[in-house]
Amino acid sequence: RGMIQSPGENTKAVIILVHGIGEHIQRYVYWAELFRKEGIGFAGVDLPGHGRSEGRRGHIKSYVLLGEMIDILLKSCNKTFPGIPVFLYGHSLGGGIVLDYLLRRNPNVKGAIITGPLLRLAFEPPKFKLILASVLKNLIPGLIQPTGLNTSHLSHDGAVVEKYINDPLVHGKISVSLFHGSMNAAKFSLSHASELKIQTVILHGSDDKLTSPEGSREFAGKTGMAELKIWDGAYHELHNEPFKDEVFAYIINWINRKLN
Repeated sequence: RGMIQSPGENTKAVIILVHGIGEHIQRYVYWAELFRKEGIGFAGVDLPGHGRSEGRRGHIKSYVLLGEMIDILLKSCNKTFPGIPVFLYGHSLGGGIVLDYLLRRNPNVKGAIITGPLLRLAFEPPKFKLILASVLKNLIPGLIQPTGLNTSHLSHDGAVVEKYINDPLVHGKISVSLFHGSMNAAKFSLSHASELKIQTVILHGSDDKLTSPEGSREFAGKTGMAELKIWDGAYHELHNEPFKDEVFAYIINWINRKLN
Protein backbone atom coordinates (compact mmCIF):
# COMPACT_ATOMS: atom_id res chain seq x y z
CA ARG A 1 0.00 0.00 0.00
CA GLY A 2 2.97 2.28 0.47
CA MET A 3 6.51 2.99 -0.61
CA ILE A 4 9.56 4.38 1.09
CA GLN A 5 12.97 4.92 -0.51
CA SER A 6 16.02 5.81 1.57
CA PRO A 7 19.28 7.11 0.09
CA GLY A 8 21.14 5.87 3.17
CA GLU A 9 23.50 7.82 5.42
CA ASN A 10 23.71 10.94 3.26
CA THR A 11 20.00 11.77 3.18
CA LYS A 12 19.62 15.53 2.82
CA ALA A 13 15.81 15.71 2.58
CA VAL A 14 12.68 13.57 2.41
CA ILE A 15 9.68 13.90 0.11
CA ILE A 16 6.17 12.75 1.02
CA LEU A 17 4.09 12.38 -2.14
CA VAL A 18 0.29 12.44 -2.40
CA HIS A 19 -0.90 11.01 -5.72
CA GLY A 20 -3.85 11.86 -7.96
CA ILE A 21 -7.33 10.45 -8.51
CA GLY A 22 -7.58 6.88 -9.77
CA GLU A 23 -3.84 6.14 -9.63
CA HIS A 24 -1.43 4.77 -6.99
CA ILE A 25 1.97 5.41 -5.48
CA GLN A 26 3.78 2.73 -7.52
CA ARG A 27 3.38 4.93 -10.61
CA TYR A 28 6.11 7.09 -9.04
CA VAL A 29 8.83 4.43 -8.67
CA TYR A 30 10.94 6.02 -11.44
CA TRP A 31 10.55 9.46 -9.86
CA ALA A 32 11.43 8.09 -6.41
CA GLU A 33 14.62 6.51 -7.75
CA LEU A 34 15.72 9.83 -9.28
CA PHE A 35 15.24 11.55 -5.92
CA ARG A 36 17.12 8.75 -4.13
CA LYS A 37 20.12 9.29 -6.40
CA GLU A 38 20.07 12.96 -5.34
CA GLY A 39 20.17 12.02 -1.66
CA ILE A 40 16.45 12.59 -1.11
CA GLY A 41 14.22 10.03 0.57
CA PHE A 42 10.77 9.35 -0.84
CA ALA A 43 7.61 8.16 0.89
CA GLY A 44 3.96 7.79 -0.02
CA VAL A 45 0.93 5.55 0.30
CA ASP A 46 -2.06 4.63 -1.82
CA LEU A 47 -4.99 6.86 -0.88
CA PRO A 48 -8.05 5.04 0.53
CA GLY A 49 -9.99 3.48 -2.34
CA HIS A 50 -6.90 3.55 -4.55
CA GLY A 51 -4.18 1.12 -5.57
CA ARG A 52 -3.71 -1.61 -2.97
CA SER A 53 -5.48 0.31 -0.18
CA GLU A 54 -8.78 -0.89 1.21
CA GLY A 55 -12.16 0.63 0.45
CA ARG A 56 -14.49 1.13 -2.49
CA ARG A 57 -12.63 2.38 -5.53
CA GLY A 58 -12.65 6.18 -5.72
CA HIS A 59 -14.41 6.68 -2.39
CA ILE A 60 -13.10 8.44 0.70
CA LYS A 61 -15.62 8.85 3.52
CA SER A 62 -14.35 12.25 4.63
CA TYR A 63 -11.87 14.71 3.13
CA VAL A 64 -10.63 15.35 6.69
CA LEU A 65 -9.20 11.82 6.70
CA LEU A 66 -6.72 12.86 4.01
CA GLY A 67 -5.18 15.50 6.26
CA GLU A 68 -4.95 12.95 9.06
CA MET A 69 -3.21 10.58 6.63
CA ILE A 70 -0.54 13.21 5.91
CA ASP A 71 -0.15 13.76 9.66
CA ILE A 72 0.64 10.06 10.08
CA LEU A 73 3.10 10.07 7.17
CA LEU A 74 4.86 13.13 8.60
CA LYS A 75 5.23 11.51 12.02
CA SER A 76 6.53 8.33 10.40
CA CYS A 77 9.09 10.18 8.28
CA ASN A 78 10.26 12.29 11.23
CA LYS A 79 10.82 9.06 13.15
CA THR A 80 12.57 7.28 10.27
CA PHE A 81 14.61 10.34 9.23
CA PRO A 82 15.09 12.33 12.46
CA GLY A 83 16.19 15.91 11.92
CA ILE A 84 15.95 15.64 8.11
CA PRO A 85 13.95 18.38 6.29
CA VAL A 86 10.65 17.18 4.82
CA PHE A 87 8.99 18.43 1.63
CA LEU A 88 5.37 17.64 0.76
CA TYR A 89 4.69 16.85 -2.91
CA GLY A 90 1.18 16.67 -4.35
CA HIS A 91 0.08 15.92 -7.88
CA SER A 92 -3.39 16.68 -9.34
CA LEU A 93 -5.94 15.69 -6.67
CA GLY A 94 -2.92 15.24 -4.42
CA GLY A 95 -1.83 18.79 -5.20
CA GLY A 96 -5.20 20.06 -4.04
CA ILE A 97 -4.99 17.90 -0.92
CA VAL A 98 -1.53 19.23 -0.03
CA LEU A 99 -2.43 22.90 -0.57
CA ASP A 100 -5.53 22.48 1.58
CA TYR A 101 -3.38 20.79 4.24
CA LEU A 102 -0.75 23.55 4.20
CA LEU A 103 -3.36 26.26 4.66
CA ARG A 104 -5.40 24.51 7.36
CA ARG A 105 -2.59 22.97 9.42
CA ASN A 106 0.60 24.94 8.65
CA PRO A 107 2.74 21.83 9.24
CA ASN A 108 6.41 21.80 10.18
CA VAL A 109 7.82 21.10 6.71
CA LYS A 110 10.60 22.75 4.71
CA GLY A 111 8.48 23.34 1.62
CA ALA A 112 5.98 21.94 -0.86
CA ILE A 113 6.10 20.88 -4.51
CA ILE A 114 2.76 21.00 -6.33
CA THR A 115 2.16 19.78 -9.89
CA GLY A 116 -1.05 20.15 -11.91
CA PRO A 117 -3.11 20.83 -8.76
CA LEU A 118 -6.86 20.41 -8.71
CA LEU A 119 -7.81 24.04 -8.07
CA ARG A 120 -9.98 24.45 -11.14
CA LEU A 121 -11.03 21.84 -13.68
CA ALA A 122 -9.91 22.41 -17.26
CA PHE A 123 -13.24 21.10 -18.53
CA GLU A 124 -16.89 21.55 -17.61
CA PRO A 125 -18.46 18.35 -16.21
CA PRO A 126 -21.92 17.49 -17.59
CA LYS A 127 -24.52 19.59 -15.76
CA PHE A 128 -26.67 16.58 -14.94
CA LYS A 129 -23.71 15.04 -13.10
CA LEU A 130 -23.17 18.20 -11.07
CA ILE A 131 -26.85 18.40 -10.17
CA LEU A 132 -26.95 14.69 -9.30
CA ALA A 133 -23.85 15.01 -7.13
CA SER A 134 -25.26 18.06 -5.33
CA VAL A 135 -28.56 16.33 -4.60
CA LEU A 136 -26.98 13.08 -3.44
CA LYS A 137 -23.93 14.35 -1.50
CA ASN A 138 -25.73 13.95 1.83
CA LEU A 139 -28.11 11.15 0.83
CA ILE A 140 -25.69 8.75 -0.89
CA PRO A 141 -22.15 10.16 -0.41
CA GLY A 142 -20.64 6.85 -1.49
CA LEU A 143 -22.30 6.90 -4.91
CA ILE A 144 -19.61 6.19 -7.50
CA GLN A 145 -19.43 7.98 -10.85
CA PRO A 146 -16.88 7.74 -13.66
CA THR A 147 -14.25 10.49 -13.60
CA GLY A 148 -14.52 10.91 -17.37
CA LEU A 149 -10.74 11.27 -17.53
CA ASN A 150 -9.41 11.32 -21.09
CA THR A 151 -6.23 9.26 -20.78
CA SER A 152 -4.74 10.74 -23.96
CA HIS A 153 -4.43 14.03 -22.08
CA LEU A 154 -2.14 12.61 -19.39
CA SER A 155 1.11 12.81 -21.34
CA HIS A 156 2.54 13.24 -24.84
CA ASP A 157 4.35 9.93 -24.26
CA GLY A 158 2.15 7.22 -25.78
CA ALA A 159 3.89 4.50 -23.76
CA VAL A 160 2.87 6.23 -20.52
CA VAL A 161 -0.75 6.41 -21.63
CA GLU A 162 -0.77 2.76 -22.73
CA LYS A 163 0.73 1.63 -19.43
CA TYR A 164 -1.87 3.66 -17.51
CA ILE A 165 -4.75 2.12 -19.48
CA ASN A 166 -3.47 -1.42 -18.84
CA ASP A 167 -2.59 -0.91 -15.17
CA PRO A 168 -4.93 -3.13 -13.09
CA LEU A 169 -4.46 -0.87 -10.05
CA VAL A 170 -5.69 2.23 -11.90
CA HIS A 171 -9.39 3.08 -11.94
CA GLY A 172 -11.60 5.83 -13.36
CA LYS A 173 -13.99 6.28 -10.45
CA ILE A 174 -14.85 9.01 -7.96
CA SER A 175 -17.51 9.12 -5.27
CA VAL A 176 -19.88 12.01 -4.68
CA SER A 177 -18.23 12.75 -1.32
CA LEU A 178 -14.69 12.81 -2.74
CA PHE A 179 -15.78 15.03 -5.64
CA HIS A 180 -17.44 17.54 -3.31
CA GLY A 181 -14.60 17.35 -0.81
CA SER A 182 -12.00 18.10 -3.47
CA MET A 183 -14.02 20.93 -5.01
CA ASN A 184 -14.64 22.51 -1.60
CA ALA A 185 -10.94 22.20 -0.78
CA ALA A 186 -10.07 23.91 -4.07
CA LYS A 187 -12.39 26.82 -3.28
CA PHE A 188 -10.92 27.09 0.22
CA SER A 189 -7.35 27.13 -1.10
CA LEU A 190 -8.06 29.80 -3.71
CA SER A 191 -9.83 32.02 -1.19
CA HIS A 192 -7.14 31.60 1.50
CA ALA A 193 -4.01 31.53 -0.68
CA SER A 194 -2.73 34.77 0.87
CA GLU A 195 -2.45 32.92 4.21
CA LEU A 196 0.15 30.43 2.92
CA LYS A 197 3.20 30.39 5.22
CA ILE A 198 5.25 27.60 3.64
CA GLN A 199 7.58 28.02 0.65
CA THR A 200 5.90 26.32 -2.30
CA VAL A 201 6.64 25.75 -5.98
CA ILE A 202 3.72 25.12 -8.34
CA LEU A 203 4.31 23.55 -11.76
CA HIS A 204 1.61 23.23 -14.40
CA GLY A 205 1.43 22.37 -18.09
CA SER A 206 0.04 25.14 -20.29
CA ASP A 207 -1.96 22.56 -22.29
CA ASP A 208 -3.28 20.63 -19.29
CA LYS A 209 -6.82 19.59 -20.25
CA LEU A 210 -7.64 17.97 -16.89
CA THR A 211 -6.78 20.59 -14.26
CA SER A 212 -6.63 24.21 -15.32
CA PRO A 213 -3.32 26.12 -15.20
CA GLU A 214 -5.45 29.21 -14.55
CA GLY A 215 -6.16 27.84 -11.08
CA SER A 216 -2.43 27.67 -10.39
CA ARG A 217 -1.93 31.19 -11.75
CA GLU A 218 -4.72 32.50 -9.55
CA PHE A 219 -3.35 30.82 -6.44
CA ALA A 220 0.25 31.93 -7.00
CA GLY A 221 -0.91 35.47 -7.75
CA LYS A 222 -2.45 35.75 -4.28
CA THR A 223 0.63 34.79 -2.27
CA GLY A 224 4.29 35.70 -2.12
CA MET A 225 5.14 32.21 -0.86
CA ALA A 226 4.52 30.35 -4.13
CA GLU A 227 6.83 30.23 -7.13
CA LEU A 228 4.98 29.40 -10.35
CA LYS A 229 6.38 27.60 -13.39
CA ILE A 230 4.14 27.01 -16.43
CA TRP A 231 5.58 24.44 -18.84
CA ASP A 232 4.74 25.48 -22.39
CA GLY A 233 2.83 22.84 -24.36
CA ALA A 234 2.83 20.31 -21.53
CA TYR A 235 -0.05 18.05 -20.55
CA HIS A 236 -1.16 16.97 -17.06
CA GLU A 237 1.59 14.63 -15.85
CA LEU A 238 4.76 16.70 -16.04
CA HIS A 239 6.70 13.86 -14.40
CA ASN A 240 5.72 11.61 -17.33
CA GLU A 241 6.25 13.99 -20.24
CA PRO A 242 9.09 13.31 -22.74
CA PHE A 243 11.04 16.18 -21.11
CA LYS A 244 10.51 14.85 -17.56
CA ASP A 245 14.23 15.07 -16.80
CA GLU A 246 14.04 18.85 -17.27
CA VAL A 247 11.10 18.96 -14.85
CA PHE A 248 13.06 16.89 -12.34
CA ALA A 249 16.10 19.16 -12.66
CA TYR A 250 13.88 22.19 -12.01
CA ILE A 251 12.45 20.58 -8.86
CA ILE A 252 15.89 19.53 -7.59
CA ASN A 253 17.24 23.05 -8.16
CA TRP A 254 14.32 24.50 -6.18
CA ILE A 255 14.79 22.01 -3.33
CA ASN A 256 18.53 22.72 -3.14
CA ARG A 257 17.87 26.46 -2.97
CA LYS A 258 15.49 25.94 -0.06
CA LEU A 259 17.96 23.67 1.74
CA ASN A 260 20.81 26.15 1.30
